Amino acid sequence: MSGSRRFNPLLVKFVSIVLTLLLLCIPLNLVQGLIGERNTLRSNAIERVAGNVGHAQQLGAVMLTVPLTRSWTEDGKTSTDTTLHHLLAQTVHIDGNVTSSTRHSGIYSVPTFAARLKIDGTIATAAWRDLLAPEPGIVKRLGPITLMLALTDPTGIRVLDGVRVDGKTYAVAPIPGSILKGVGFELAPAGAALPDEIGFAFDLQISGTERLQFLPFAASTQVDLHSTWPSPSFSGAYGPLAATQVSAQGFNAQWRVLQLNRDFPQEWAGDKVSAGQLAESAFGVDFYQPVDTYQCNYRAVHYAFLLIGLSFMILFLLEHLFGLALHPVQYAMTGAALATFYLVLLAVSEHLAFGWAYGLASAALVGLLGIYYSGVAGSVRTGTVAGLITGLCYALLYLLILSEENALLFGALLLFATLAAIMIATRKVDWYRLGTPR
Repeated sequence: MSGSRRFNPLLVKFVSIVLTLLLLCIPLNLVQGLIGERNTLRSNAIERVAGNVGHAQQLGAVMLTVPLTRSWTEDGKTSTDTTLHHLLAQTVHIDGNVTSSTRHSGIYSVPTFAARLKIDGTIATAAWRDLLAPEPGIVKRLGPITLMLALTDPTGIRVLDGVRVDGKTYAVAPIPGSILKGVGFELAPAGAALPDEIGFAFDLQISGTERLQFLPFAASTQVDLHSTWPSPSFSGAYGPLAATQVSAQGFNAQWRVLQLNRDFPQEWAGDKVSAGQLAESAFGVDFYQPVDTYQCNYRAVHYAFLLIGLSFMILFLLEHLFGLALHPVQYAMTGAALATFYLVLLAVSEHLAFGWAYGLASAALVGLLGIYYSGVAGSVRTGTVAGLITGLCYALLYLLILSEENALLFGALLLFATLAAIMIATRKVDWYRLGTPR
C-alpha cells in the first residue's frame, strides 16, 4: 500500500491542528499563573494602604464583661476558678454616613472609606442578677465590670472622645485578653452593683479599606447607612431591607437584626461562644469595584482554549471549503497570536480601564490577523473576512466576561449556536472527497 493511501491528508491535518491547540495550553497556563501573581501584588498593595487607613472593619457595639471567681475548700485545700461572663446590649441603633474614595499604591487602586457613626442603645443587666446566687460551700466574687466596643482594627479609629453612660463620659483604652479586639473602659469596680438598665451613646469616626460590617451585639440591632459609593456589594449573614436605594450618587441601606435571627445568646460564660461564631454573624457592605481587572482577565483566559479551538475549527472549514492551503505552521502562528492577546490584555488593563484595554488588545489582534491572512490568501477580501470573524468572536467573549451571573448560560448558548452553524453549513459536504488526495 502506497504512503499516499496509508495516510489520509485530511486526518493528518486535523491531528496537527489538535496537537498545536494542545501545545498552546502551555502559554495559556503561564498567562493564568501570571494573573495570579499580579493579583497577589495587588493584595500587597491593599495591605500597604490598609497600614495607613485601616483594614476591613467589623464593629460590635457593645458588650459588658465581668470576671466571676468561685472559691471552695475541699480536703483542706482551697481552689479557685474564674470565668469571664459576657452580656450584650438590649438595643443598638447605628446611624452612619460613609464617604468613600479610591487610593493608589503604584499601579493598583484600593477602595477606602471613612465612616462617621452615631451609636446609642441600652443594656439590661437583669441577666446577671443570679451571678452571685448562693451555692453550698462556694464563695463568689465579682471583678470589675468592663464595657467593650469590638473593632477588628482599632488603628482605624480617627475620633472617639469617649462613651457616654447615663450622662457620664468615660475615656476608652485598648482591651487586652478579650475574645475580640476592641476598646473599652471599666464601668464599675469589683463588687459594685449596676442599675437594671444602662443607656449609652457615643460618636465614632473610623476608616478602613474595602469592607465595613457590623456585629449584631443586641437583642435588636438597627443600622442605617448612607454613602457616596455607587456600587456597593451587601455582604454577610443578613441583607438590608427591601427599601435599599442604590444610584450613581451612592446608596441608602437599612438593616434590622433581632436576637431570634442569631445563633448565639444574649449572655454566656467562658468560651461558650467563640470569636469565629460572632464573626460569622457580621453584616454590612463591601466597597466593591464592579470591574475587577484580574477577575476579568481570569475569565478571559478561562474561555481561551474554547475560543482558540473554535477559531481553528473555522479556519479548517474555510480552508477546505474555499480551496485555501494552510500549513500547520500558519495554524501555530495564528494560535500564538490568539494566545498573546491575553498577555497584552493583562498588561494594558493594569494601566487602563478594562473595557478600553480589551478594545485596544482585540483591535490589535483583529488588525494583525487581517493583514496576515490577506498575505496568506493573496486577497484583501479574505483577510477582511478573517478579521471580522475574529472581531465577532472576541466581542462575544467580552460579553461573557462582563456577565457575572449569566456567563454559563451565555457561554453554553454561544457554543451551541456556533456548533449548530458549522453543522448546518457543512451538512452537504462530502468529507471522503475532501480527504482523497488529488
